Amino acid sequence: MLSHSTLVIACATALAPAARRPARSTVRMNVVTPGNFKNGLTIERDGGVWKVMSFQQSKTARQAAVVRTKLKNLVSGATVEDTFRMTETFQQAMVETGDAIFSYDDGSGNLVFMDAVDFEELTVPKDDVANVDLVKDGMTCQIVKWGEVIVDVVLPSSETYEVEYTEPGLKKASSTGQSKDATLEGGAVIKVPIFVEIGDLVKVKCAEREFMERVKK
Repeated sequence: MLSHSTLVIACATALAPAARRPARSTVRMNVVTPGNFKNGLTIERDGGVWKVMSFQQSKTARQAAVVRTKLKNLVSGATVEDTFRMTETFQQAMVETGDAIFSYDDGSGNLVFMDAVDFEELTVPKDDVANVDLVKDGMTCQIVKWGEVIVDVVLPSSETYEVEYTEPGLKKASSTGQSKDATLEGGAVIKVPIFVEIGDLVKVKCAEREFMERVKK
């Protein structure tokens, strides 16, 4: 049964103009070489789907150019480091990306999202969501599917949070470069400038967990 908050979101979305409704996007299958790797690229390898987390090209006088990579298996969550020759080829993974709105924590270790297109409820284990403590009510995330399997949940590039707790600091210390811990709504802890106070709204880079600026209420 859909929660009250999910039904409210679904009704509001259904009444929105059709042109504003989010659309799903599908990555076409292409053959890629390590020389064309980029962060976030998904490839099929060893019967699984892997995401390129980082890469670096390397070449010496005695060795042909290679690419050193860090890959994450989006099904198992395992991370490996591997080196590939520039001549190797991989199939780009056929993944579908669509918007979904966070509805609630089911209390059993899962987050429940509502698909922004067809309003289907999508359940994702909390352990599979990077920076899960930054997910907040009503947040629109990107759900990445490989076939029928949800392989990734991507938070927005930035979001605004209220500071629930931080030690007292100096109001006029914005230029000192000093920082302190701050607990945000939802429990995430990040570093903030010492002039930030309890109750302030701060803008945060979600992937990097970095303070960007204080936001006026």
